[in-house]
Amino acid sequence: MKRLVLSAVCALMLLVAPLSAGAEGPCEKCRNAVQQALAKCLESAISQEDKKSCMEKKEPRLKACEKGVCKSSTGK
Repeated sequence: MKRLVLSAVCALMLLVAPLSAGAEGPCEKCRNAVQQALAKCLESAISQEDKKSCMEKKEPRLKACEKGVCKSSTGK
């Protein structure tokens, strides 16, 4: 299961990276940092509870991006 989740995260990052590499703004950088932190967390997770904790940490971090960097970069 751990390999499946890690493989899915890595595949997603590989597909998204070329698309956003050229014109990456602060909002995308924030989101990518959250995804990278999630991937690292999942990679080092030992138990299902650890994986659950990783996923729970992702949501508030993404919301912080949306409320902070993304909101100011879109002018909303």
